[in-house]
Amino acid sequence: MTLHAIENALTRSVEAVELRAAQQESALPLAAVGDGKRLVVLVPAKNERRAMRKIWKRLEDVLPIDVLCTLFPGPDGKYLMSIPMSEEIHDRIRSHAAAEQKTPEEYLQQAIAQALARDRSTRQAQLECRLNELLNTYSAEEVAGAAARQITT
Repeated sequence: MTLHAIENALTRSVEAVELRAAQQESALPLAAVGDGKRLVVLVPAKNERRAMRKIWKRLEDVLPIDVLCTLFPGPDGKYLMSIPMSEEIHDRIRSHAAAEQKTPEEYLQQAIAQALARDRSTRQAQLECRLNELLNTYSAEEVAGAAARQITT
């Protein structure tokens, strides 16, 4: 069996005691990221989908899991995500996907890609707005110099 690295995004931070208890109960190696809101789990499984199912089965009642995501992209260059949904939400997604003649996976993939594009666009607009505010007060040379100093320190 292959060992799969899966990232768990949690709905809240977990303390070391809670993490140890989850590790003992699940028998899976867990490592927390600094803020305690993300974990990495190493899972032996035939494939990534089975690895995610194993995590849900062993940890969903132990830790406040929000989303699971593969740590590394697959051969197709894409990451696999597992997001818990109520049956009502799942039905709604299936309905929207059918209306667009897509599978639910294709529909969600497109929706996530569009949301990420909007986020990038929003961040770019915010950056340009803040930069214009700086340029109203400081010269371009002063702003560029301050940015260069910030990057090198």
